[in-house]
Amino acid sequence: MLRVGLQRVARGTAQVVSGSALVATTGVAAYVSTEQGRGMRRELLFWKGVAPVVFDYYWNFASSSPYVKYQKYLEQQGDKEVNEQESKKLQELHERHAPEILNVLLELKGLYVKLGQVLSVTTLPIPESYRSKFRTLQSDVPGWEAFEESVKPVLERELNRPIEEIFESIDPVPCGAASIGQAHKAVLRANDNDNNVDDDEDRQVIIKIQYPDASWQIPADIQCVGDFLKICVFFGVVDESAANLSFNEFSRQFIAELDYDQERRNLQDIYQSSLDPKAPYQRRGVVVPQVYPELCTSKIITMTYLPGPKLEEEARRQLQALGIDTKKGLRSLVRTSADTNSQKANEQAFANGNQSARDVNDDTLENDPETESTQSQNDADSSTLASQGSWQRTAAQIGSKLVSVNSLLGTVRMARRVQLWCTVLSVKSIDILSETPLLGSMVPSSLHTWAEDHSTASKQSERMALTKEWIDALFDVHGHQIFNLGCFNADAHPGNILVVEDENSSKPKLGLIDFGQCRRLTRREQAQVARLLVSVANNEPDEVIAAAFRDMGIQTKNDSTEFLSKFAKLMFGPLQSYHLDHAWHKELHKQDGVTYFPNQLSLVYRTSMLLRGLAVSLQFNVSVGDLWKEQALEALDRYDSTLTVEEAYEMAPVASHPARKGVLVIRRETAKELVQDMQESTVASR
Repeated sequence: MLRVGLQRVARGTAQVVSGSALVATTGVAAYVSTEQGRGMRRELLFWKGVAPVVFDYYWNFASSSPYVKYQKYLEQQGDKEVNEQESKKLQELHERHAPEILNVLLELKGLYVKLGQVLSVTTLPIPESYRSKFRTLQSDVPGWEAFEESVKPVLERELNRPIEEIFESIDPVPCGAASIGQAHKAVLRANDNDNNVDDDEDRQVIIKIQYPDASWQIPADIQCVGDFLKICVFFGVVDESAANLSFNEFSRQFIAELDYDQERRNLQDIYQSSLDPKAPYQRRGVVVPQVYPELCTSKIITMTYLPGPKLEEEARRQLQALGIDTKKGLRSLVRTSADTNSQKANEQAFANGNQSARDVNDDTLENDPETESTQSQNDADSSTLASQGSWQRTAAQIGSKLVSVNSLLGTVRMARRVQLWCTVLSVKSIDILSETPLLGSMVPSSLHTWAEDHSTASKQSERMALTKEWIDALFDVHGHQIFNLGCFNADAHPGNILVVEDENSSKPKLGLIDFGQCRRLTRREQAQVARLLVSVANNEPDEVIAAAFRDMGIQTKNDSTEFLSKFAKLMFGPLQSYHLDHAWHKELHKQDGVTYFPNQLSLVYRTSMLLRGLAVSLQFNVSVGDLWKEQALEALDRYDSTLTVEEAYEMAPVASHPARKGVLVIRRETAKELVQDMQESTVASR
């Protein structure tokens, strides 16, 4: 009887255990199949490759490591070699683990590849061993998603019908691929009722498709990268402020780019604005793709196709013609310059540790060199000049002390144009001699070869002459977006600008693409930015410029009027020769430090830096304030003439700071009048 009872108990226990195991296994399997589960599995793959590297750094350099404690004990005993070997050992660790981390990024792809690309060009203190390995990702980017297996199912699921019913053809090879999606060129079916297009040219479209796993993969990867950066900070691999800087911008960018609905709205608004004859688009020869709303979803954007190479390709040819090294990529050149300048202009914010103050720097870091990115400004100038040959660099350093930056950059461009003209003349002379009956046979074959290799010199000279027009057009169009439309692209790098050949004109047009990084400004924010920019453009007294800056909410440790004025001029004024001197920046940062930088200004600043960086890279010194002054004044006039009662109440008390008096008197009087009118109408109604 006892045996039977024990058998029943054992059998019951076995059933309970097996049942629990089955339920647990089923639950785990079900969880793994969810987006959260797949995200966790991806994180495990990341830590599988990274954890050994982290432990190696911990064991050799963390203050809590037993090995480090032992080394400190030996150092206290007088072993001088311990301290001398520490730096060498750290370098050995970097060299040993950099290839391992690169392999992890390549295996996981997606966001991790972009992270490596960003770190390869950023001015953050990344060890050179890692930077050089990550730099290979600029060109050796892993392949795109297969069309039949990944892209086509997304299209048919999102559009609710076979793609053959909508598109006459789709190129299975993407014309662009990024971390969260890729783009394909396609042709719409003619006489389709939904598409309502008949012209062959209008039927050519670009389809931007988000990867099916991006919605869960990107947030999981962002979380994983954030955890990894915290560990790097703990072990002292990177500075905490620098880590927060890169991570905050990195996560903001990717989360924003996942929102295809918002990107579609941005593109539609900017396209409609480009049709206005009063807008600068038509006058400047700038075009924007048209959206097909019926072929757009939260995962797909369909727009008209703009033919032509990216501006970065044209700019790269001109930079190479000017003797500037572009081996690391044009976007890298311009973006790194912007990072350096922005870091100089705000480096004091890091020391204060205020996150809001770092936002202005955050907005200069991102963007991948896959299908996105660039940067620039004042140090762009020094960076660009420094990237030239040794004799050019020395001449630039001496020349900057003696002549203005405008003269220096203009001389470089003029010298190159003269060289191109001489080349054109030589090529034509060789051609004429070759066609002469008696002299043709006397022309050496080497000269024929040289003439063929330099046959494009004439076109290069013509394009170089167009460059200034293109720079002015880009500033004009983006100024219109900021101060008129209130919706602007904060990612205006050369990779997002196309050179579109126009059959009806000898001059090519510029095409703007990729509006995933747009920012919208309220009327008051437009007016605040405009007031600051106009005060710089007019070279107002320091008190007036500083008051306009304070009106936006900027905060500094000492509230120095002189510091705020210099800072604003550095942002929107012309480049001066002393801006190339690092000592000037150090002195500026000793004077005061930013503790909060206004959000409404950060992306406007970033946009101006990207455009200015492109200009400086092409040897043009531009003043953002001068180029945007007219549009900023128009924005102020519109704001003053249509100020609402609510806005009047907001503006009425703004003159509390002594330095604000004078600059806001017109606004304050307008506010008082509106408030008084409202009070009188209220009394009358009673």
